[in-house]
Amino acid sequence: MSDVFKLAEVTPKEVLAGDSVEFVFRLVVGPAGTAERSRVVVDCPAYLGYDRPSRTDQETGGYVALFCSDPDVNYTERVWDMEIMDFPTHDKTSFKGMAARMVVLDLDGRLEEDDELVIRWGWTRNGHAVGTKVCTVVPARDFTNVAHIRYFSDPEAALPDLARSFEGYERPVPDVEVPLTWTVLPREVERLRLLRGLNRASLVPHDRFWNVADVPDPTALVSVPPGAQWTRNSHGVFEFADPHVQVRSRQLPLEQAPARDGVFGDYNLYFGDLHTHSQYSNDCIEREKLLRTPADLHAYAREVACIDFHNVADHHQPRHEPRHRIGADLWERTLEAAREHNRAGDFVAFVGFEYRGPRGDTAVVLGEEMEYAEITRPEFDRIDRLWEGLAGRDFLTIPHFHNTGGLADGEWISADAIGIEPVLEIYSCHGSYERPGVNERHIPQIKRWRDDRHGQWFLENGYRYGFVCNSDGHKGVVGNNGLTAVFAERLDRASVLEALRARRCYGTTNARIRLVFTVNGALMGSELPAADEVKILIDVAGEAPLKAVDLMKDGDFHRRWKPGEEAFRVELTEPCGASCNWYVRATQTDNHIAYSSPIWVG
Repeated sequence: MSDVFKLAEVTPKEVLAGDSVEFVFRLVVGPAGTAERSRVVVDCPAYLGYDRPSRTDQETGGYVALFCSDPDVNYTERVWDMEIMDFPTHDKTSFKGMAARMVVLDLDGRLEEDDELVIRWGWTRNGHAVGTKVCTVVPARDFTNVAHIRYFSDPEAALPDLARSFEGYERPVPDVEVPLTWTVLPREVERLRLLRGLNRASLVPHDRFWNVADVPDPTALVSVPPGAQWTRNSHGVFEFADPHVQVRSRQLPLEQAPARDGVFGDYNLYFGDLHTHSQYSNDCIEREKLLRTPADLHAYAREVACIDFHNVADHHQPRHEPRHRIGADLWERTLEAAREHNRAGDFVAFVGFEYRGPRGDTAVVLGEEMEYAEITRPEFDRIDRLWEGLAGRDFLTIPHFHNTGGLADGEWISADAIGIEPVLEIYSCHGSYERPGVNERHIPQIKRWRDDRHGQWFLENGYRYGFVCNSDGHKGVVGNNGLTAVFAERLDRASVLEALRARRCYGTTNARIRLVFTVNGALMGSELPAADEVKILIDVAGEAPLKAVDLMKDGDFHRRWKPGEEAFRVELTEPCGASCNWYVRATQTDNHIAYSSPIWVG
C-alpha cells in the first residue's frame, strides 16, 4: 500500500441502488507514521441519490464521524465546498450544497504504526441516524463507485481542491492517494419495456429506479414467438432481430412502443437526445463526481436508452475562465468517441457543446468536426457572435430556459440565417417550459422562470421555432428526461440535421409516443399560405393510454379529446383566418407527453 498506510479498506463491498448504508473507511498506519500535523481528504462519490457528506446534523443521512485509536491526537472534521472554495457555514454554501463532497480531516499529533483511523460516512449512531443513501443510478454492469483517500503531510498543500486540473490550475498532488471502491447493483426487476427501432426491438428489464435489472434470460419474463432470435447486449438489455416481434409478459407490467417505420410517406421516425453531459463538464465532475466519458454515454444511448442519435454537449464557455471550458485534450477525446460510435443506419453520434452567454444556455450540435481553437474564440461573448464565427460550417443551436440569462424583459437574440437555430428545447430534466401553468411535468419551485422564456411566448410574439425535448442529463444516463423525434428517410448526421432545420420534429418527455400531425397535408414544422379554413390530421400511438390530446391554436388551448386508449386518430376542419399557428400536445395517463412542432398558416 504505502509506508504511511499499510492497509486501507471500505465496507460494505457491494450495495443495492437506493439503499441506506453506513460506509466505513478503515486506515491502518504504516511504518512511516504520519506527520506531526497532517491532512486526510476523503473525496466521496456524489451520484444521483447519494447523501452529501455532512457535519451539520448527526441525525441526517451522510453525517461523517472520525474515530482515531490514539487518544493523544486531536482532530477536526469539515466539509469542503468546491463552488465557494471554502468550508461552508450556515451563511455560506453553494447552491443546495451540490459541490460539497469532500471531507477534510485535520490531525494534530503524530500517528504511529498500527494506529487506526476509521471514517464513518453515514454514521448510524447505533440506530439513531439513517446512514448514507446510495445512488439510484446504475449506468453499466459491474458499476463501481469510488472514494479517494488523499493524504497530505503538509496540510496547507491540500486545498483549494477543484477535483481536476485545467489550464492555469493544477490539482494538489497528495503524498498518498488510495481509491476505495464498491459495486453498486441494480435492484430486482419490476417493470418491462419493449422499445422498437428500425433494425431491432429491445426488451429492457427495469428495476424501480429504471436501471437495467440483472436477468439472464428474457423467457423468464415474457413469452416470445417460436424461433424469435435474441441476444443480450453488454448492458444486459435483450435485443430481438425482428423489430416487430410480439411478446407477452408473464407477470410484470409491460409497455410496448409503437412501430416507427414508414410513419409518413417515405419518412421513418427516429428518436434521440441532443443535450447530455459527461465527466468533461465542470459541474459534472465537481458536483456529481461523474466518472462517465462521452464514449460511455454513446454506448448507453444505443444499448440501454435504445435511441437512434445522441449528442454529448459538455459545458464550454469560451468567454469565461478555463475552469468552464472543456480543454483541448478532452475535446479531442470527445471527437474520438463520436468517431468510434457513429454508424450510419444504426446509431448516429454527434459532437457538440453547451454554450452560456447573456441570452442564457444553448446546446450546439455540430454536423462536422471542428478544431478546439475554432470553438474557443474569446470573441464568442454572445450567441450571435458564435453564429458569426462559425458561419459556413455545419452546425445548429438549440436554446433552453432553466438558465434565464441576463437580457432585458422581452429581449431575445435570434438568428437571421435560416437553419442555424430552428428549434427550442421546451422540456428537459428541469421540467416543462412549454407554457405557464401546465399541470403535468411542470418545473419544480426551485427552478428559475421568466415570463418570456417558454414556448407559448415565442409563438405569441411571432417567432417560428419547432419544439424538441432533451434530457440535459448530468447523471451518466441518457434519454431518461427528454427525447427528440425526427421524421427522416434515413439515419445519418445529415438527415437528422435536415429534419431539425425543417422543424420536421417533435419532443417527448421520454415515452416513445408516435405523433403525426399535419395541416392541409403538410407535416409539422411547415409554413403554409393563408387559408380561411384548414384540414387537420392528428394520429397518435403511445406506450400507455392517452388521457388527453390537445390541439393548440396561436399558442393557447383550442380543443381537447380524452381517448382513454393507446391509439387515437382524428381528422377535422377548423377555421383559421388570415394568420394562425397550430400544434398538438398528447398526454399519457403516466403523465408522459409528446409536443409537436407548430405549423404556421399565413
